[in-house]
Amino acid sequence: MCESGREVNRKSQIILLIVWIVVIFVLTGYPGLKSPRIKDVPVDKLYHFIAFFLLGIFEIRVMKPVMFFTVGTTVALLAEFQQLIIPGRDFEWMDIIAGIFGLIIVFLFGRRRELVKNGVSKT
Repeated sequence: MCESGREVNRKSQIILLIVWIVVIFVLTGYPGLKSPRIKDVPVDKLYHFIAFFLLGIFEIRVMKPVMFFTVGTTVALLAEFQQLIIPGRDFEWMDIIAGIFGLIIVFLFGRRRELVKNGVSKT
């Protein structure tokens, strides 16, 4: 039986999502990995934002809002909690917040895009 292009595309998007989740866990679980600091600015918060912004882009294509936030938040929490057992890594609540903020931004832009696409606009 031949799969439709839409089914193949959805499966590809799910595979990309899974691969990106694995990348997040590899990066956050790498022992002793330190991000550079620009003066006293913790650049790692930007990295967390970007990583979870990208996660949100992969998620929003294949998940409904509740699953989007459930999966995204769970990955953010687990990725940070794993650092409690990784030598040279530190748990930081602000990393979780930066990640969730990345998810929220994607969701808000994606939701707005969906409303515009469907012809629903606030005037």
